[in-house]
Amino acid sequence: MMGRIGSALPLSGFLLVASLLACSDSGRGPAPEQAALGGEIAARVGTDAIPVSLVAKVAADQKVTPREALRRLIDDAVSTNGARARGLDRARPAAWLLTAARGRWAADAIMAQARQGGPPTDAEIAELTRLHWREVDRPPAVRVVHALVQRPKKPDDASLAKARALAEEMRAAVVSATSADDFQAKAKAVPHPADVEVVVQPLPAFAIDGSLTEGDGGMVEPFAKAAHALVQPGETSGVVESPFGWHVIRLVEHIPEQRMPFEARRAAFTEEAFMQRARKAMEVRLAAVRATAPVELSPAAERSMESLLGREPPP
Repeated sequence: MMGRIGSALPLSGFLLVASLLACSDSGRGPAPEQAALGGEIAARVGTDAIPVSLVAKVAADQKVTPREALRRLIDDAVSTNGARARGLDRARPAAWLLTAARGRWAADAIMAQARQGGPPTDAEIAELTRLHWREVDRPPAVRVVHALVQRPKKPDDASLAKARALAEEMRAAVVSATSADDFQAKAKAVPHPADVEVVVQPLPAFAIDGSLTEGDGGMVEPFAKAAHALVQPGETSGVVESPFGWHVIRLVEHIPEQRMPFEARRAAFTEEAFMQRARKAMEVRLAAVRATAPVELSPAAERSMESLLGREPPP
C-alpha cells in the first residue's frame, strides 16, 4: 500500500502501515468505517476526516475513479488509526521520522504561502542583485599586474625613503616592458636590500571601488583608482602609495560591464525570491517556537555523533 499511494497517506500512515500489517494476527485490517457525511467531508475514520478535495486530488494524481480514491484513503486511515492505537507512532525511530515529516510538510506549506505572495517585488530584486552583482550587475573592471615595495615593518625616515627610492627604480625598469610577463621579469630583476620586501604578481579583475569581480576580497581604494586611471593596455602607472607600500601598476586589459535588464533579473530571481520569503517566514516561526521550547545540547553529543560516524572529533 505504501508504494501505491505514498502521496495520499495521512501523517503517520505512510510510515506505519507496514508495521501494522506485520503485527496483525489475521493479515487483514479492521473493516473500514465509511460515512457519507456531506459537505466537504467525504468520510470519517476514527479521528481522521477525509475531505472531498483530497479524494479529488488522489483520483486525479493516481488516475483512478473517485470511489477507488476514497476506498484507498479509507484503507490508509484505518491503518493509521490502528497504528496509533498500538502506540507505534510514539516509538522510535518512527516518532523521529514523523517529526521530520511534519517539519518537511511545514516547510512545503510555508513555501506555498511565499509563492502566493505574487511576483518578486522591486525591493526583493534589488536585494538579490546586491547578492549576485557579479552575474547580473557587474561594473567595468580591469586586470593588472603590479610590483609592490612593501612598507617597512618598523618604519623610520631612512627606511621609508629607501623603499620609495626602490619603487622609483623599479618603475624605471619596467616602463619599457613589452608584456605582462616581461613586466614581471624586469621587476624581479631589480636588486633590492634583504630588509626590503618586494612582491611582483598578476591580480584578479576588480572594479573601480576595489571589489573583485572574480573571487572574494578587494583592493584598497588608492590602488583601485590608480589602476582604473590607466587608459591603454600596456600602460604603466607612476609610483602609487597605499597602506601596503608603493606600487607600480601595468594595465593588462579592460573588462566591459555586464548589466542584466531589471525585468530580466525579476524573471531570473523568481524562485530564489520565493525561497528568501519562505526562509524569513520560517525564521520568524522558529524564533517563536524556540521562545517556548528551549534547546539544550549535551556536551558529549558531538563526541557521540562522531563515534557513530567512525570519525574522531577535533581536539
